Amino acid sequence: MDKRRLIPIFLIVFTNILGAGVILPILPLLAEGEFQATALQATTLSAVYFAAQFVAAPWLGRLSDRIGRRPVLIVSQIGTVFSFILFIFAGPIGQTLTDMGWQLGISGGLFMLYVARLLDGITGGNITTAQAYITDITPPEARAQALGIISGAFGMGFIFGPAFGGLLANVSLVAPFVGAAIITTITLLLTTFTLKESLGPEERSVVRDGRNTDIPLRTILQNRTILLVLVITVVVTLSFSALQSTFALYMERVVFPDEVNKAIVARNAGFVLTLIGMVTVITQLSLIKPLVKRFGEYKLAILGQFSLMMAFVGLSMVSNFYVVALFAAPTAFGNSINQPSLQAILTAGSEKRMRGRLLGLYQSARSLALIFGPIGAGYVFQQISPRAPYVIAIPILLVAIALSTWLLRRDNPPQTH
Repeated sequence: MDKRRLIPIFLIVFTNILGAGVILPILPLLAEGEFQATALQATTLSAVYFAAQFVAAPWLGRLSDRIGRRPVLIVSQIGTVFSFILFIFAGPIGQTLTDMGWQLGISGGLFMLYVARLLDGITGGNITTAQAYITDITPPEARAQALGIISGAFGMGFIFGPAFGGLLANVSLVAPFVGAAIITTITLLLTTFTLKESLGPEERSVVRDGRNTDIPLRTILQNRTILLVLVITVVVTLSFSALQSTFALYMERVVFPDEVNKAIVARNAGFVLTLIGMVTVITQLSLIKPLVKRFGEYKLAILGQFSLMMAFVGLSMVSNFYVVALFAAPTAFGNSINQPSLQAILTAGSEKRMRGRLLGLYQSARSLALIFGPIGAGYVFQQISPRAPYVIAIPILLVAIALSTWLLRRDNPPQTH
């Protein structure tokens, strides 16, 4: 494993997630407080991002196969920098559009937030391309370890990003976007001046000439295990997206209903998201291996879903900040053991030429859920109550547990003697 080439990728992933994490607890509050967004409109910002990513990520992956990883990484990061700049100037640009007589149906500033989120999603293929870069430079026996290091960078960025964003929010609600733009610009410079290409011209031609045989999607989905795992992934992600898209608003309406200072709400939301990131890193780097050895992937997926369900039970009932923060642990633990377990089940026994395609389907399933989940969560948040997304997530997770139990019994029948 070439650590000299691995370090820049580690830093690229870390700083990109750090920049994204900076705005995570701020964006819904900015949309509501500055641009008159409803709860549904604020949470739909998340759906717009994932919809754009769902469409663009496969195309960016194919493009990186044809022209190399480095150009795609650079272009995608340039797009991210521009998206943060649009966030910073959403107010003035939106006011200009309004003064020009544009009839948008929403405030000009909110319209620009949607444009910025759309651009960020379209160019948001840098993490996937970074993972492809890792598979290029590492031999098969070291690939899992290298990808694990990249996952650690992802988790660390998610730890420090929301906390950094919460601190910057004390300056203004726009300050976190300035910080994110600076961080991402540093990443862009790092990529441009330190990263060497990993995919040579002769390797690109193999992909371009179409010598790899594609298996039709219908044939893949005829495998019941694959189909069940993808359905379970959609169901679990639908419930988890309720937390991702409404948490800042939940903190504002339920935990701090009398707090007029939005920066304090953002800071505390960032603190809880930081706790989730810390538990995620600890789980992924230290606990996955012994837990898989002890329970196996099938039972571990069920345990993860049960842990998530218990977290949502708690969040649907409590209103004390410290108790809410306490439920960050089962939330992060459940999500952290469920995802790799399902991925392992999905790829178990598959040919090497199939694994990338299968993991691509897994990511597509997650993206679909992350498109519709925030919209549904925002709707019930606005129309029913701020706790409603978490209440509804409980029976949804029960469905996932039932499907996972069926999968366990189907693929691992009891031994008879």
